[in-house]
Amino acid sequence: MKKNIGVTDRIIRFVFMDLLLGMCLLGINVPLWISNLSFIVSIYLVITIIFAYSPIYHLFKYDTKEEKINTN
Repeated sequence: MKKNIGVTDRIIRFVFMDLLLGMCLLGINVPLWISNLSFIVSIYLVITIIFAYSPIYHLFKYDTKEEKINTN
């Protein structure tokens, strides 16, 4: 499993995951199905942040990982 998520993408995913978890756990007045869906999406985001791999990116052959430039 090759990593395909860069640092910037992981930070954006973390912020979005934090907002979704806050919405579903703090009891903001939303329907139950939206709260459950946001929880499931936030779990997906946590897994992609930890492993730096997104199956959706792999499916579309998209990569946001920055390559290190060797300046020797």
